[in-house]
Parts: sequence; C-alpha cells; structure tokens
Amino acid sequence: MLCLTENDRQIINNCYRNFLQSLKENLQSNDVKDSLDCYAIIVKLLKDGRFSFNSKMKYSSLFDFLDLPNMTEGAQVMYGIGCCRHINLLINDIMKTLGFNSTLLYIRVDETDTWHKATPLTANHVVVTLKDNNTEYLLDAYNNFVFKIIGYDLEPVELKKMDNILMNKYSDDNVKKIGLVLKKYYKLQELGIDYVYDYGY
Repeated sequence: MLCLTENDRQIINNCYRNFLQSLKENLQSNDVKDSLDCYAIIVKLLKDGRFSFNSKMKYSSLFDFLDLPNMTEGAQVMYGIGCCRHINLLINDIMKTLGFNSTLLYIRVDETDTWHKATPLTANHVVVTLKDNNTEYLLDAYNNFVFKIIGYDLEPVELKKMDNILMNKYSDDNVKKIGLVLKKYYKLQELGIDYVYDYGY
C-alpha cells in the first residue's frame, strides 16, 4: 500500500493547515461572518476549482482514489477530484477553522434512498451538521444542498447569491503544492508502484 513519505506528509499537512488559516483570514478581511454565507462562498470556490491545483473540480464516487492512510482526506480535493467523503471532510475542516460548530455525520443510504445514521465503517455517505444560533443545518457540498433540521423534518434552505470579491481573486499556493504532491502519487499508482522507500534524510 502506498503511503506518503515523511517529507511529503509534512508538506501536505503544513500546506493544508496554511490553506485553512489563509482562507479564514481572507473571509475575515472581506467581513464575511454569517455561517451560511461563509458556506455559500466556500462551495462556490470549490465548484470553480479554486481549491484544486489545476483549477478544475470534478465530483465522483467512481474514481480510483489514492488510499493514503497517513494523509488527511480533505486534502484529496486539491488534486481536483473528490467523493462525498473528501469534499465534506474539507468543508467540515474549513467550518471548524472558521470557529463554527460543525461535525461530520456518517450516513448509510439504503436501496430505497432512505438515510440511516451509521458509523464511519458502515457508512456510504458523509455530510456535515452545523449548529448556529440555536438552529441546526445539514450541509452536503457534494450533492449541493442545505437543509434546516426541524425535529425529524428537513426544510430546504436557499443560500444567498454571494458576489464577493474573494471569489474573483482567490488563489492559494498551498493548494498547488498539495496537488503536485498528490499528482506524483497518482502517477506512482498508475505505474503499479505500491511502495515508496522513505529514507528519512
């Protein structure tokens, strides 16, 4: 099984932390404070490929994703493709960095499309729950929806159209660095290489 070398693991971890902090500072400097407004901007940046090293974003559950056990899964998005797990883990990491009360919710979707709470081991879908001002929301950036949770019911929420200056100029070198490291490992996977020696010097 492929694992990141210690050097590549440090690059990804450092760049991922820097990316989260930089995005937080950008949102704060543009005076965006409301949790759903932040989420709307984040989803737009994600869709526009601003969190991808090649400026493109593809949503797929069928792609042959790298299984790198020593990498935070949200960073996978920086390669330009992600499934619900990668995308919603990234969303959760961002929302938590912004100081919002968000958590992951693991779901098992059955053959009738009914959702059941599950464990990470038995889940086949992941979403984010957000608690803000005594209201709880269900966020799913992969399927592009937001619901307000009212008892056992879900009420669709229409996000504001965010025309923020950040959307037009946002760029982050940390994203490019992570994407290039992942590109190397995808090439190794493509060549059938499943082990990289880590000399640690």
